[in-house]
Amino acid sequence: MFHTELFVHKLSASIVFYRCLFGKACADYNEKRAVFKNEEGTSLLLTDESVLGGNHYFAAMAESKKGKGVELILPVNDVELVFNKINRIYPDCIESAVASQPWGKLDFRIVDPDGYYVRVTS
Repeated sequence: MFHTELFVHKLSASIVFYRCLFGKACADYNEKRAVFKNEEGTSLLLTDESVLGGNHYFAAMAESKKGKGVELILPVNDVELVFNKINRIYPDCIESAVASQPWGKLDFRIVDPDGYYVRVTS
């Protein structure tokens, strides 16, 4: 199973955003990194892009739109509850409202402060 690392422009803003989305605090953090973990053992690592050295693959993309072609999928127990919370706090981040999908899931899509695309789904 994958663990995900996102390089972010402003770590503090990303921590607040994902804390709101996940409904819980970081499992661990310092001035350059923050880790969110769930009960299943998967994790999201947020890393300040200032750690990227000149020879790192992502160094040249630090100022570009993040996550091009990638959709992060977050399963939750109550899609509408999470949507209402995000809509109240981050309404401009919502890319699509809650909808029933042909594959039987309920979901909505948001864009995080760095431009990463996130599907919140049942």
